[in-house]
Amino acid sequence: FEAGTPATGEAIGLGAAIDYLSGIGMQKIHDYKVELSRYLYESLCIVPGVRIYGPAPSENVYRAALCSFNVENIHPMDIAAFHDQQHGVAIRSGHHCAQPLHSDLGINASAQASLHFYNTKEDVDYFIHALNDTINFFNSF
Repeated sequence: FEAGTPATGEAIGLGAAIDYLSGIGMQKIHDYKVELSRYLYESLCIVPGVRIYGPAPSENVYRAALCSFNVENIHPMDIAAFHDQQHGVAIRSGHHCAQPLHSDLGINASAQASLHFYNTKEDVDYFIHALNDTINFFNSF
């Protein structure tokens, strides 16, 4: 027995979300995110001074649709703030609930770009443009 009002609205919202995702198709969403994740990884690989954490995508390695990374001589908090303030791009910075991993890697934080099925390759291209602009700005000092 639970006192109070049941979470009726939340249950209805969950049902609508399941219907929406099922209408698109979960396999289709998965396949698109695998493709977009690979595009993000490959795009980040060509940016000078970027170190990506985690294995490269392959036929046997499927990455989540995100990349945690650092840029040589630029703090992840600065990368995230500049992306937000100058380009309107939201990325994460910090430990990402993985402080022991960061400690094992010998880093105090990382930046992280995350994608979902509503993102496009054009979004990734804009993120990479913003990252290059960020690197150029901080390297100009």
